[in-house]
Parts: sequence; C-alpha cells; structure tokens
Amino acid sequence: MVSLKSKSLFPIFHVLVLAWSGAAVSSGFTVRSLPGFKGPLPFHLETGYVGVGEGGDVQLFYYFIHSERNPKEDPLVLWLVGGPRCTALHGITYEIGPLYFKAADSNGSLPNLVLNPDSWTQVANVIFLDAPVGTGFSYWRTAERFLISDTISARHTNQFLQNWLTDHPQFLSNPLYIGGDSYSGIVIPVIVEELINGIEAGKEPQFNFKGYFLGNPLTSPYLENDAQIPFAHRMGLISEELYEMYGYMLSEEWANDERVRKALHIREGTIEEWVRCDRDSPYEFDIRVRTTIEYHRNISSRGYRSLIYSGDHDMIVPHISTESWIRSLNLSIADDWHPWFVNREIAGEEVTLLQSTSLRSALPCLRGG
Repeated sequence: MVSLKSKSLFPIFHVLVLAWSGAAVSSGFTVRSLPGFKGPLPFHLETGYVGVGEGGDVQLFYYFIHSERNPKEDPLVLWLVGGPRCTALHGITYEIGPLYFKAADSNGSLPNLVLNPDSWTQVANVIFLDAPVGTGFSYWRTAERFLISDTISARHTNQFLQNWLTDHPQFLSNPLYIGGDSYSGIVIPVIVEELINGIEAGKEPQFNFKGYFLGNPLTSPYLENDAQIPFAHRMGLISEELYEMYGYMLSEEWANDERVRKALHIREGTIEEWVRCDRDSPYEFDIRVRTTIEYHRNISSRGYRSLIYSGDHDMIVPHISTESWIRSLNLSIADDWHPWFVNREIAGEEVTLLQSTSLRSALPCLRGG
C-alpha cells in the first residue's frame, strides 16, 4: 500500500517501483453508514450514477470520497482499476481507499470493514469509477448492448468527468489527476490525451488538469510478455501465501448482500450478480494490440506531470518492462536513483527524469526492495 501523507503529492513525471442512511445530493446520495462497518463512516462518501453515451443509456456508477484534510483545496483524483472490468470497490478496499475487509473476523456473516490508515483520501478527494459499463454496478438502460472497447471506454470516462464536474462545480478549481493501475495503463493515457485536447480546444467545463499516475501499468504487451521470464528468474520461487485469494472473495460476498446494495443506493434490478472482475462481458482490446508509449511521449512533451510506480513483486507487469519503455522516451536524468523513504524506512528507490529543461515535464522513478 502506498501511503501519501506528504504535502507535495504529485511530482511532475514520477515513476515508483514500490516494495510491497442517505440524503440526496446533486447527482447521488450521501452514505453515512455501511453494513459491516461499526458506527457512522468517519469520512464523506457519496455514491451515484452518471449517464454517458447516446441519451445517457450507459449509467456509470461511482463512489466519491472527500479528502479528510481540505476538500476545497486538495487534489481531485479519478481512480480507475485495471482488469479491464475490475470494479471500483476493489480500489476502495484493496488499493488506495479508506476501507479494507478484515478476513480474520469473517465467520459466515457479512464481512467486516475496517479503516485503512494509509488511505489516499487523507490528502485527496477521490472518485472511484465502475468503468467500463458492465463493471461493478454500472449498467445499460436499454436491452440493446454494444461491444465495449478501449477507445469507447476512454470516451465514456471523459464524458463522465465532464458531466460529474458539471454537477459538482465546487471541485472544478481543484487540481485534477487521473490515476489507476494494471490494465488502466492502456486506457488512462488515451483518456488524458483526449482530455488535454479538449482543454486546448476550449471545451467546457475547463478542467484544472495537472497530470496522471499509474501503478504497475500495462503499456506495451510485447515488452511485458518478454520481461516475465527474466523477472521470474530474478525472483526465484514465491511462496503460496503471496497468492492467498481469500480476502478477494469477501468483496463479492459483501457487495451482493441486499443490505449493502440498499446502503449504496444501487438501483434495483440493474445488476443481478456483482463480481469483482467481470471476465465474461464482451470487450474489444483495440488499443492493447498496439502500445501506449507514444501517448506517454506526447503527453510529457506538452508539459504535464506524470507518476509511474510499480511494486517489485508483480509478474504480470514486471517493473523491468516498465523501466524499459520509460527508457525509450529518452528523457534526461535530473536526479539519479536514490533511496525513497516512508516513515524513515527505505521503501524503494527513485529517479527523476526531465522531458526538457524548458518544459520541466519530469519522471521520478522509485524501485522498492
């Protein structure tokens, strides 16, 4: 888990390889308590749907959590989970969110939720989005469904941001970042480039977009596939405990409980069974067959900040493949590899790279041990 407690959250182009009850609001509902969590929620949670696509036929479900520090000024982050088709709840309970499932307390009853002391919502407002449609609690309003692809998913996500910020104009001035991990490394650079194009064209609303960050991002399937065998050779045998899946099963038990759906204001009859990652819905990998390296090159050349980080035990997207495509950007080293500390303990190593001295579009990298 990455703990963000620094006042300077998002360096210019940063790469990290890390050791490992509701009241209606504008477009959603304020959720004051959740089944499985003892007492009222100690943070502001809003859930709701935003219509995108033709006639709003695609209804994207979101969880929005206010920053616990200063919601009016702290960054606004749109967080997308990989997969594709892995749910936003995964991001809330297994990645950067304020809650996690306590497996030790599960005895056949509804899984218990406890607070995550390292949640990024301590310092940022975060939107966790069920995207693309068919993921989590997002759904089609019509019986006629179309094939979702990377490019359509990116377009829908941009439409979501436009519509959501139109409904939440108080967050338009907050610094905006888009982040995610794994397969979102394919979609997010496309989303970002489309968003930047809209900003430069004067499209409304005008976002205060500052940059993006990606963890263990799928970027170039050829590089990542080639890196898996050398990575496995470096790592040696890995214990079965690292592949313990019991904790992931708790989210499906929890999200399919009717009490939970009522608390989250899920529309009845829209989702028959919630699954953490939907492998059966049709999806066209129309970007994956190529590579998103050129998107990164284009975005960095326009002066936007980026943060790329990787855990050093990921074999699907090994950090050595991430470092390989970053080297291909031919950026200059501004600050060479050095230790990166969390609470005075070494959590990895980082390096900062620059697009140019005039643009100051930099890429600091961190490697964990």
